[in-house]
Amino acid sequence: MTSIKKQAFAVLSALALVASVSFAKAADVYGDGGSLKDEPGLATPYIGWTGFYAGGQVGAAFDITDGQELFADDTVLAGGFHLGFNWQMANPIVVGLEGDIDFLDDENTEFVNTIRARLGWANGPLLAYATGGAAFLDFAEEVDTGFVVGGGLEYKLQNDWSLGGEALYYNFEDPNDADQELEIFTARARLTYHIGGRY
Repeated sequence: MTSIKKQAFAVLSALALVASVSFAKAADVYGDGGSLKDEPGLATPYIGWTGFYAGGQVGAAFDITDGQELFADDTVLAGGFHLGFNWQMANPIVVGLEGDIDFLDDENTEFVNTIRARLGWANGPLLAYATGGAAFLDFAEEVDTGFVVGGGLEYKLQNDWSLGGEALYYNFEDPNDADQELEIFTARARLTYHIGGRY
């Protein structure tokens, strides 16, 4: 197993472990049998999105480049980490900035990372957002710069953990051919810890 595969599977295992613990805690608080939502006289807790956050993601990266093979295979495993900040300006609008990196299980391309702005709409524990910014691709022993756009959903399990899904489209200029565009699409699951997040 390659080192990239080991890193990606380690990220996946960690995500699964933390997610199971988070779901168990959420079930204790909000599930059947002594849940907060069933207690008389208790108001629905406030869910806020402002604060720093960090987490991991795992999924697949698809080579959708027209006329050229970017990856050794059309689809490769991708996994990595993200870090960012959300600011809930006025309920329900949420803006933020995020940086991330995905390590790719591919012999030609080792990683892709981004710096992105996010604009979201919060509805209680659910946040839907659009995102876009600069992207950087390790290709042909060079780091190529391009852009990325996409969107995603996040759901807060409790005040400090959320699960989400995200889809991103990347576009780069081929460093060896100015007329050739390199295109990638990724779909990934995310687990995020919110620092200072609150219910």
